[in-house]
Amino acid sequence: MEVRKIPVAQGLAWFRAAIDIGARNPKAVFGASVLFIATLYGLAILLGVVAVALTRGGGDNAQPDGVLFAAIFVPLFIGLMVMMPVLIGGLMHVIREAEAGRPVRARDLFAPMRSPRVGTLALLGLVQIGFAILGGVVAIAIAGADYWQDYFGAVRGAMGGQMPVVPQPRHPGLLMVVQLAYNYFTYAVMLFAVPLVLFSGQGIVESVRNALRASVRNVGANLVAAGLFVAGTVVAAIIVLLLSMLANVIGALVHPMVGTLLSMLILLAFVSALLVVLAGGAYIAWRDTFGGDAPSAPRPFNGIEV
Repeated sequence: MEVRKIPVAQGLAWFRAAIDIGARNPKAVFGASVLFIATLYGLAILLGVVAVALTRGGGDNAQPDGVLFAAIFVPLFIGLMVMMPVLIGGLMHVIREAEAGRPVRARDLFAPMRSPRVGTLALLGLVQIGFAILGGVVAIAIAGADYWQDYFGAVRGAMGGQMPVVPQPRHPGLLMVVQLAYNYFTYAVMLFAVPLVLFSGQGIVESVRNALRASVRNVGANLVAAGLFVAGTVVAAIIVLLLSMLANVIGALVHPMVGTLLSMLILLAFVSALLVVLAGGAYIAWRDTFGGDAPSAPRPFNGIEV
């Protein structure tokens, strides 16, 4: 499959278009995003309950059974990881149908589970686990095994109320570069490979290979879009945090639970919007990079409509 060369400025166009995603059918798009969050939150709670139960099953002073912990917790964790690309694909499916003007509902988030491509989507989760293992090995080799032991020891000490002493890796500059490169390629592979599997009908090897090609060939446009997303997220997070604090104070005048509920609703809306922008931007980037039409020239920047 051809990987089109995208102008660097197109990253700005992707970001602007992603902000407008959902305007044609906000009920379906943002409803699917909330359903996405609820599904992941439920799975995360299940993982936490299992971890606590296995840790404290024998009493406060009992040591957890490592074999039992691995036999139950690890499969659940892997299940959570393989669900991630399926849910991302479902959200992209809802966005795609809404942008095309076709009828779609929030529960169509789970449409990929009825697709013959669901197995390949799930394999992308295993690919991410493989990338994480590889990245961990490289990070240990660069920073040194003692660094990570000291680092997690400092984290445990901080959680216990002690003053943490942050260790220094052997090659801090190289470690930072490797971590940035790792984050870029793992996110790019996931966000490109999901639509390549679901919409282009590619297999696991072909989709990962083409996603890597796109992440290298269009690194400029991808980084512009990613940088704008991160910067926008930071600014929006500060504003949303202030709004949630204000809502908490105002709601607490009625009842403390009202304030908590209002602040949680604001945070839920914020995370839901972030997911829509992320999945929508990735869908648009896939469409321009691998689609039949050449990417249009980016429009002049005239501000962002909220």
